[in-house]
Amino acid sequence: MKNTITVLLIFGLISCGQVKRVDTAEVKQLMSDYKIKKVNQEEIVDVANSLGKSISEKFNGNLNIECADKITLEGTEVELIDLSLVTAEALKNGKIGEILEAYKFSKEQKQLIGDNIQKVNDTLYLYSFPINTNSLVYKNCKKDLGFIMMSKKALVKSVKK
Repeated sequence: MKNTITVLLIFGLISCGQVKRVDTAEVKQLMSDYKIKKVNQEEIVDVANSLGKSISEKFNGNLNIECADKITLEGTEVELIDLSLVTAEALKNGKIGEILEAYKFSKEQKQLIGDNIQKVNDTLYLYSFPINTNSLVYKNCKKDLGFIMMSKKALVKSVKK
């Protein structure tokens, strides 16, 4: 009888002591990421525009970076392009080539160039923006165009519902 009580007490102590706590805030965030969202094209474009504009403003401001062709800022990769070095081969690159051609033509004609968002395919969006000649990025790197490739999946996750 004593042995049975002792064994039951030992099992009781062991079963109560090793409980792992789950971080509920983290689990809730993961669950909301996997929740099915109904979003329309306009909401996706709005999220892409807001992300692109915030990065564009930093590049056209006093952002001091080390020069490279690709720079990661706020977890987003930005490709920097010198339009004077764009080749005819690059202009044949589908939708991206068309955008490069339009920016290059506008620059050659000394027209005002603005930000642009394009749907490249079903899963990819391209936000492009000119880099001002008075910004630090242009002065240091001599790059006059920025490209941000955004996946539709990441944009849908960013939509707040």
